[in-house]
Amino acid sequence: MPSSAHAETPLARAMIESLRNSVRLLLRDQAPRPARRRDVLTPGDALSTAQSALVELRFNDGSLARIGERALFRFVPNRRTLRLDNGTVLLLISPGQGRTNIRTPNASAGIRGSALFVQYTPATDTTVVGALTNSGIEVGNRNRSQNQALQAGQLAVVVRDRITRIAQFDLKTFYETNELVQGLKLSEDVPSNRSDPALAAVRAETLDALQRQIKLPAVSAGKLDSIWQDVLISPKRPLP
Repeated sequence: MPSSAHAETPLARAMIESLRNSVRLLLRDQAPRPARRRDVLTPGDALSTAQSALVELRFNDGSLARIGERALFRFVPNRRTLRLDNGTVLLLISPGQGRTNIRTPNASAGIRGSALFVQYTPATDTTVVGALTNSGIEVGNRNRSQNQALQAGQLAVVVRDRITRIAQFDLKTFYETNELVQGLKLSEDVPSNRSDPALAAVRAETLDALQRQIKLPAVSAGKLDSIWQDVLISPKRPLP
C-alpha cells in the first residue's frame, strides 16, 4: 500500500523548464518581471503569457504543465490546487500523487492521473475540459450542482454555471495538430531508456487510451482549431 504522504504529495514548487516569447512572472509581494528558464514558483505565484507565448512548468512531484498563449495561471495556496483565469493549459499529472484540482472562474476539474487540457475564455465565461486518459477525470460547474466524469477523447463544456455539453474528439488528430503536445510523444511507445521517468506512466495511459478509442471520421487541422473554440466534433445531446 502506498504511504499516505505519497498518496497526497503537495504541489509545493514548480520550475520553468522552457519558454517561448513573452512570459511574465508574478511572484507574491514583488513587481511583475519577465520570466526566465529555471525560475521557481511556489503557491501564491502566477504566470501570464502574451500572444504566441508558451511556457513549460515542472512540478516537484514530476508532473508537467504546458501553458499556451494569453493565459493567466497560478498556484493556489492549497495541497494540490491550480487555477487558470484565462487561456489554455495542458496538465500531465504523475499517477499516484493524489487528486489534483484545476479551477477556472466558472468550473473545476479533478484528476488523479494523468492527462487533460483545460481552456477558459473570459469573454463568454466558458470552460472546456478535455480528457486524454481514462483516469478518473471529473468536471464540475461553479456551484458544484453538476458533476460529470470524462473518458479519454471526451470534452466537457461549461458555460457560465452549467455543464452544457459533452462532446467527443479524435485523440489521434489532437496529437498530430495541437502545439501544446508537440515533442511530448504522448502517442508513441518510447523505450524506457529514452523516456522521462516522471512522464513514462502518463505516456503509458495516453497511448492505451489512443489505442482503445473507436476510430472517428478524419478531422482536418482547421476543423480541430474550431473544436478548441466551439467544441463541435460529434456532440452528444446537451445535458438536461
